[in-house]
Amino acid sequence: MHDSEYILDTNNLEQQTLLELIRSTSDCIFLTGKAGTGKSTLLRYIHEHSKKTHILLASTGIAALNIGGQTIHSFFKLPLRPLPPEDPDLQRNKIFKSFRYSSEHRKLIRSLEMIIIDEISMVRADVIDAIDKILRAYTARPYQPFGGIQMLFVGDLYQLEPVVRAEDRQILDVYYRSHYFFAARVFNSAEYDRCYLLGIELRKVYRQEEAQFVEILDRVRAGQMTSHDLELLNNRVVPNYQPEKENLVITLASRRDRVAAINEECLRQIEGRTYRIGGVVDGDFPKANLPTEEELILKEGAQVMLLTNDRDKRWANGTIAVIEHIDLEEEKITIRLEDGSLHAVERNVWENNRYTYDEEDGEIITETLGMFTQYPLRLAWAITIHKSQGLTFERVVIDFTDRIFASGQTYVALSRCRSLEGMTLRAPIHMRDIIARPEIARYYEQMNNAELLGDAFARAEANQHYLQANTEWKQGRYSDAIVSFRTAVEGNNQLSNPLYLRLLCQRLGRVEQMAQELRTLRRELEDGRKRLRALSEEHVQMGNECLIEAHDPEAALRCYAKAIDYDIRSLEARLGQARAYRMQKDRNKQLSALREAEALSPLHATVLYELGKYYSSYAMYEESIEPLARLIAQDTAHIPAIELIIKSYERLGDEERAEQFERLLIQAKRRNAGK
Repeated sequence: MHDSEYILDTNNLEQQTLLELIRSTSDCIFLTGKAGTGKSTLLRYIHEHSKKTHILLASTGIAALNIGGQTIHSFFKLPLRPLPPEDPDLQRNKIFKSFRYSSEHRKLIRSLEMIIIDEISMVRADVIDAIDKILRAYTARPYQPFGGIQMLFVGDLYQLEPVVRAEDRQILDVYYRSHYFFAARVFNSAEYDRCYLLGIELRKVYRQEEAQFVEILDRVRAGQMTSHDLELLNNRVVPNYQPEKENLVITLASRRDRVAAINEECLRQIEGRTYRIGGVVDGDFPKANLPTEEELILKEGAQVMLLTNDRDKRWANGTIAVIEHIDLEEEKITIRLEDGSLHAVERNVWENNRYTYDEEDGEIITETLGMFTQYPLRLAWAITIHKSQGLTFERVVIDFTDRIFASGQTYVALSRCRSLEGMTLRAPIHMRDIIARPEIARYYEQMNNAELLGDAFARAEANQHYLQANTEWKQGRYSDAIVSFRTAVEGNNQLSNPLYLRLLCQRLGRVEQMAQELRTLRRELEDGRKRLRALSEEHVQMGNECLIEAHDPEAALRCYAKAIDYDIRSLEARLGQARAYRMQKDRNKQLSALREAEALSPLHATVLYELGKYYSSYAMYEESIEPLARLIAQDTAHIPAIELIIKSYERLGDEERAEQFERLLIQAKRRNAGK
């Protein structure tokens, strides 16, 4: 794909947050959003631009074809039966026998940094737990969720739900409160190896332009449709609607037999020659994954759907057209688009791919197992709601004469149309047709949670310090390693995580004393903090002596910098730096040091006073008022601050405020005199 196809909206905060999470963290992510928010475009962008070694998987064969990846079941060789947590095949001592992978496939798994799974709404929780256990085993990282591989799940849970047969439901309900992927135990364990699952919901809609219709769809999606919404939708009911021939209208129905019957009848009504056009399967290409019929039965005048994106952007996957002419000798089919333009469509080649690992180059390569060659067309007077997911149309007839039997079906069908005016219903919608799962609404409350996202970035930063500490220890830089380790623990305490404990014990060389080392390490960590603070205070004192006694700001600054190395939160060191820079008459660095001190302790009296004094000394009287006012608000007896703020108001010509603080000054002096 050419990069220009995947230009993102730089003003879309959710998109940018997602890209940063992928770049800087290893946490698992759920990318969601209602119809038209650009999930597919963003997924393709990530695939093209991410520097992480990754693969694309999907829940169904067609979805895998659309993204150029594999199905979950083919990649992991999962059986189609339920996979409860206590399944014998998933136990640690049997997993290598139950799921046998080639040497090449094992190397591929170990090379992965990220796995992207599309259409996650249809993936069951037990499948996710099975993937977690397999990855832990084959990466040899049993204490890390998914073997330390970042998982990116993409889909809209308000759309089509996991398919669970009645006999499977009885098994799975014993272990899971919900069948949706987020109910997997790996995301809900209270143990040390619980996986953080961050939710990013894209909010900006790029598809529908009719605001009222978008609002109705939002309420249908969440199962909150009002009686007024129902009335507006049912105003579109025309039971015996017959579209005009020149209008390209597609019918959405819930059952495949109903769709087949509509397409066959419409094709039968067209007079003229019937063309039977065979496709070619070369190699391994499962019939269930074929994007269209192996033998197309078409006529000139038939309404079809295009199944590929045109390189020249004349049409996209899902565009409706009419066959104008079929020339089998030239192997071209001419189509007419809705705007009347004519275009030749040639055969397309789809590939059935799998991922393999090139050990020599150390790269993931895509191996083609088989190819399917056929015209990228499908009869399209009607299509199932299931297959319409991800597509949009100008004019849609929705056939709800068969019952709605799955959560999200009504929303998927309604949201395929660009506008309310372009939609026609064969039968009225009823409130009972709006099936929305309450557990989804509860789960979506966590989307775009600023606190959880902030914690994720903090964990990622701490993890970098853990890695740095490990590297420094290996290099024999023990003091630096302790400092890095302390910083890491302050950002993300992992002292109860067996993986980190084992690493610590290995570095200390006493694996057999793991429990004792943990207690010792905790004591040493606290002692180390105290020693570092003491060293920091000692260097602050040395810096003060250099300033006061030797009048040597350069030597003082070296001492203060060392103090900060020992204790990054040393307030006195920042204040000392400010005094040294003032002696050097470097006002910019003086202000920078004071700002750092303020960031460490925004309400510290000395910091606020020094800031006020700094601004006042450079005749920046307006700027001096804010820190001085904050100081006086918490200490109305701070006479130097009151005197300084009076001076600032006088220089600004604000006599009224100056007199106000003059009265406060008198009161403060009286209180101090009475002490």
